Amino acid sequence: MPKALSWPALAIVLVLTGCAAKPTPVAVATGEVTIDGEAVDGGIISFIDAATDQPAAGAAVAGGRYILYPESQLPPGDYRIEIRWSKSTGEKVKEPVYGHSPFVFAEVIPAKYNSESVLRVELVEGHNEVDFRLEK
Repeated sequence: MPKALSWPALAIVLVLTGCAAKPTPVAVATGEVTIDGEAVDGGIISFIDAATDQPAAGAAVAGGRYILYPESQLPPGDYRIEIRWSKSTGEKVKEPVYGHSPFVFAEVIPAKYNSESVLRVELVEGHNEVDFRLEK
């Protein structure tokens, strides 16, 4: 017949088996990003904590879609959104020593959607489908 566990041993067993910490709630976001009907391709989307104005997470935008994965550990809450997308202007800057430099890039997305963003979203725990259909 097995011996009974002592109270300290029983307490340790209970803590290790039945009292595991609950996972931290995480918000996952996916969606479409367009400007004037054109898919944003090669941009970035940033989720800025509305309370602290600090960057919280971000994702690449490719083919007009973004996916903010659970690994970002973004908690549910209110966020200001910044979307950026630069495209080549077709121009090159002439440098006195090397000749022409790489192409000049310009921001396609207006400031009201990035540095002065008016975009806001409230994310809940789990999956959030949030599309951004921007206009110039």
